[in-house]
Amino acid sequence: MSIEDVRLIVAFVVAVFALVTLIARYSLSPFVALLVASIVLSMAAGLEMNTALEQFVVGVGGILGSTAIVIGLGAMIGILLDRSGGATVIAERLVNLMGLHRIGWTLLFVGLLVGIGVWFTVGLVLLVPIAISLSRVAKVSILVPAMSMLAGLSAMHGLAPPHPGPLVAISLLGADLGRTILWSLVVGSISAAVAGPMYWRWFAGTIDMPSYDQMPSYDQHLGDEVNSTATSSTSRLQSSLIVILLPILFMLLGSFVPNSTLLVAVGNPTVAMLVGFVLAYFLLGVHSGFTPTSIARMTEQSLYPVANVLLVVGAGAGFSKVLIASGVGDSLAELAKQVPVPTFVLGWLVAAAFRVATGSATTAITAASGLVSAIVADNATINRELLVLALGAGSLTLSHVNDGGFWFVKELFSLTVTQTLKTWTVLETVLSIVALGVILLLNFFA
Repeated sequence: MSIEDVRLIVAFVVAVFALVTLIARYSLSPFVALLVASIVLSMAAGLEMNTALEQFVVGVGGILGSTAIVIGLGAMIGILLDRSGGATVIAERLVNLMGLHRIGWTLLFVGLLVGIGVWFTVGLVLLVPIAISLSRVAKVSILVPAMSMLAGLSAMHGLAPPHPGPLVAISLLGADLGRTILWSLVVGSISAAVAGPMYWRWFAGTIDMPSYDQMPSYDQHLGDEVNSTATSSTSRLQSSLIVILLPILFMLLGSFVPNSTLLVAVGNPTVAMLVGFVLAYFLLGVHSGFTPTSIARMTEQSLYPVANVLLVVGAGAGFSKVLIASGVGDSLAELAKQVPVPTFVLGWLVAAAFRVATGSATTAITAASGLVSAIVADNATINRELLVLALGAGSLTLSHVNDGGFWFVKELFSLTVTQTLKTWTVLETVLSIVALGVILLLNFFA
């Protein structure tokens, strides 16, 4: 490596240190922290400020142009699944189908299925009451059902489009959406099964958890504005499955049947998610008894938290553009060639480092994607879809006290900080490592 490469890498380290300090030490918004880190990087690397800001804006516009609509539509579909009671019906039917004696596996499937269609925190709020109620009915410890449900939700959040993190990685790395969805379902299901019911059944009696009669009681309801008799549970179940699965089917067909103009068109993520939203509007909204005004208010409310996610996603892409424009990307690529680990492991490590430092899975995968895209830019042999999943797996690693999800889990299950570290933090780390192992195996045999 040349002296110039060393200088640029030092500039990158300084910028990352600033990023981590601003988020972890001063709790600054990741969006603002990424903007500041981009400016610090440009100054340390000798890039003109105007050029750096222009590149930052280009990165923000480029990534939001391809992801903002999909993320927004996904949030609106998610709230209709929530308020209509669709997710609850899915859980109840799976319990009836599989039985309480398979409560861990039941809640794993519930977490995976609901996690495809809704964000992690929404799915968590939806399913925690179900997990607690089922453990109370079955008279079993909450540990296995809770960890199984969380494994399914987290795997889909970190690995499967159209969740924001994987969607950004697909765009930055030039991966195929349909193939990424397919592999994410395979990797996510296997890793969640291992990290959920298979792993935790060995520790059901060894970790001190609140008993089912000590857990909080939640009143499950469909909301004040919905007429619960307007539609049967069977109808809600069918509608919910259509809304969740049809957009994914369209995106898969668009990737695997490229000779069909129609399928390619409906397989476009924007079109597929728009179809899903229209179906959700009528099947889960109007058909469940909501008025058009209520639906409009709900969908508007669902977009409020999206604003922060989009800013973080955009800023991460902007940071990656500054990284490349300053020459740091090329220097890091040169350094990466000398690191004796596979590219997938390197990507996993980078995403894991960002996750541990910042606490945000979305920030981790966005920042890591920009860095890794520079490293693999000239390598056509890398399976981009599996690389996206490796970054997603890394972004799940070691959730601890700087992660909002950590506190959600703690409060909703009435755990202590120590109990949350022994359960949720361990679950996320096991899930991340198993997912990486599955990815490496798939890459070896693919």
